[in-house]
Amino acid sequence: MNRLLIAIFMFTIFLLGIMELIISGLTEMISTELHISYGLTGQLITVYAVSFAIFGPVLIQLTDKFSQKKTLIYAFLIFLFGNVIFMLSHSFTMLAIGRVVTAMGASVLIVKILDLTSLLSEAHKKGKTIAFVYMGFSAANVFGIPISTLIGNIFGWREVFFIIIVLTIITAILVLTKTPNITYTTTTEDKNIITHKKNVVLYITITLLILTANFIIIGYISPLLTSNGFTLNQVSLALFIAGLGGMSGTYLGGMLVDKFPIKYAMMAMIVLFLMMTIAIPFTFNIPVLFYIVFYLFNVFEWSTSPMIQSGLVSSVKGSAAKVFSWNMSSLNLGIGLGAVIGGIFIDRIAPLHLPYISAIFLVVGIFIASQLTLVERSE
Repeated sequence: MNRLLIAIFMFTIFLLGIMELIISGLTEMISTELHISYGLTGQLITVYAVSFAIFGPVLIQLTDKFSQKKTLIYAFLIFLFGNVIFMLSHSFTMLAIGRVVTAMGASVLIVKILDLTSLLSEAHKKGKTIAFVYMGFSAANVFGIPISTLIGNIFGWREVFFIIIVLTIITAILVLTKTPNITYTTTTEDKNIITHKKNVVLYITITLLILTANFIIIGYISPLLTSNGFTLNQVSLALFIAGLGGMSGTYLGGMLVDKFPIKYAMMAMIVLFLMMTIAIPFTFNIPVLFYIVFYLFNVFEWSTSPMIQSGLVSSVKGSAAKVFSWNMSSLNLGIGLGAVIGGIFIDRIAPLHLPYISAIFLVVGIFIASQLTLVERSE
């Protein structure tokens, strides 16, 4: 797989990553212009996550018999249409419809891009290549959200979506013209068969647990830090560090998955993730120490992503699109579940205790990872 195609795929994932949380930076602008409460506007994030989780597997199943490029064309068109609806909206209903349609397109695009990455990569570089491409998602949090917020403050939130529409058109052209046609080496009877169903279920469950644990903290990082003496500027710095940790972790996971058995690498990273989670409350009095721990917290969390994706690839013959789709649905459900659980507990206990609630899910995740079956990777 050549570097140009890897860069194109990474930028595609970057655009899709921006769409996941873009509302968080534009909430005030949208709320003010359309006279919608902050709370209701914020629910557009939930609308997107739930729509992604529900429609992803359904649409992947419906497009299973289509060629890769035909599916990409339809997905890009749906994604563009959703953004056009959102850009032209003047009510919450239309905004929500735009988010649903956008999520439908994105849920197919991200799965197909990851699937193509897997199919086009050399076996001994597969984990690293998937990690490089998926790094676009974490990069969206580091650069995409702050940049889109800055553009929104200068020009307006509608202009942000106009720019995204233009970039999506350019990206779609590049993807469709530079991606080679895929032919499977498996027989018709073997193509797209799940060979290790137990592992697929375990990997998807691990995704749910890890994202739930992560968003119990990340979703409420502002009150968690401000209640312990941090300023809003320090919160912003923490989020930037989290994004850098995500990029570093994605790269680390890709390196490890090509050198060690996925089961043991996964368990090691979740254990380290758990240790950083438990350590967080003890670092608030020393901000520098907190930033170091928080960076590692994100490194170890994000390192599991390429491991899970590589594990899913090794559990199927042919295209991994279906299992990728299930995993992305689990990821989005984990985000929503973490936000809900964190919201419940932050109103009933001190924010300081949120990391301990998160740690419970990680302990379960370590046990689930220990049940994985070692699988020989196909060449």
